[in-house]
Amino acid sequence: MSENKNVFSTVYPNILTICTYTEFAPFAYEDGGEIVGTDIDLLRGFASEMNLKVQVIKNEFTGLWETPGNGYCDVSAAGMMEYQDRILGNNAVWSHPYMLVTRSLLIRRSDKEILKSPEDFKGKKIVVTPTSSAHIDGDIRYKAIGATIIPVVPSQEEIVSQLLSGQIDAFGEGDVSNEYLAGKYLDDNGERLLVLTDLHPMKTPELLRFAVRSVDQRLPEKLNKFIEKTQKRIDA
Repeated sequence: MSENKNVFSTVYPNILTICTYTEFAPFAYEDGGEIVGTDIDLLRGFASEMNLKVQVIKNEFTGLWETPGNGYCDVSAAGMMEYQDRILGNNAVWSHPYMLVTRSLLIRRSDKEILKSPEDFKGKKIVVTPTSSAHIDGDIRYKAIGATIIPVVPSQEEIVSQLLSGQIDAFGEGDVSNEYLAGKYLDDNGERLLVLTDLHPMKTPELLRFAVRSVDQRLPEKLNKFIEKTQKRIDA
């Protein structure tokens, strides 16, 4: 551990180290061997303002929020919501929220008139990322009425392939991620092959946050100020 006297201490000298899960496009994903996305862009902007280099480390989603508190990185990012059972430890805190998302299911366009409400998914197969908000929501909203929840995501691309081939019936993700995927997969006429259905909020509004190492309190303080400044620009 070292300390940049002009900024704050970081796990590695003069570097903001980011742990992320790369199957939550557009928040974090791989493109040409590079990890990119809106979460990564925001944190790169913060690092640039703090005169820090950036190192991005790929992780599984489960337990991603624990990595800053364990000293593996300075910030973890991947469209995460704060939950009571997502324990950060004594050396990390949640950042201020930077986005509000809504739950949704991604389905084939051909099913848009028959898969509209939770009851329509009785006997259907819904894939979700393990321990994600979609997993929590899926168990509550769809499993109870007879849907099969499958918490296995080798990649977003693979799940879309399974969806288009009819192996599964829906992909549970936030509206931002599913809208990104719906806009990515088109037929020969440029029409979307996939559409979003059953958009709904969770009981607790799904505000996305970063998990931030707090050994040096200046890191979360400065990141929160940057988030506030960035949000003002977006809202304007």
